[in-house]
Order: sequence, then C-alpha cells, then structure tokens
Amino acid sequence: MTDDELDRALFALPLEEPPADMHQRIMSATVLRAAPAFRQWELLLLAVAVALVCVATAWIVTSSPAAGSRLTDSVVAFMRGFGLFSRSTYVWLAIGLSSVWWISSLPFMATPRPTVYNR
Repeated sequence: MTDDELDRALFALPLEEPPADMHQRIMSATVLRAAPAFRQWELLLLAVAVALVCVATAWIVTSSPAAGSRLTDSVVAFMRGFGLFSRSTYVWLAIGLSSVWWISSLPFMATPRPTVYNR
C-alpha cells in the first residue's frame, strides 16, 4: 500500500464532527486562562511567616508563668468589649449573613462571564 492509498483510506474514514465550542473551550483553558492570584514563592513566604508566628507564640506562652490565664483574660475582655457575650449580637450576625446570602443568590444578579476569543 502506497502513501497515497493510505491517505485516501484515512480521509475516507467516517469521523465524528468535533463539538461546536471546542475551539472556544481550548482557548479559554489555555491562552485566556486567568493568571494565578499568588506566585509560588509568595505562598511559601506566607507559610513561613505563619509558621514563625506560631512558633513565637508557642514559645512566649510556654516560657512565661501564667501566660495562659492572662491570654484567656485578654480574649474574654476583648469579647466583652465588642459585645460578643450577648445573644442579640449573634442574632443580628445571623440575620445579616443570611440576608447577604439570600440577596447574592437572587437569579437577577449579573454574573461575570469570561471573555472568549472568537474567530
């Protein structure tokens, strides 16, 4: 079988048509893909900073006497200062969060659509 006969046989095969939006999907997944929000070195730097803060906090809490009780007293004072021991605070917080969720899930809100390259 020669190359020409092989080419004719290949072109004579009944091939399935590609999906209509295949080009659009390929372009949006490759060329038009959104850039990542953070680079890898930025995430690594953030992880190292968080780890250092955790180690320093653990060192401070374990090295000073009565640090745990002072930390607990500080947290309770902070919560009392902002009214976080009141039930009404949690009720209003629940009402606000449920309102935001309800309003954002209404069907008439516009959703951003990615720009797609068309031929």
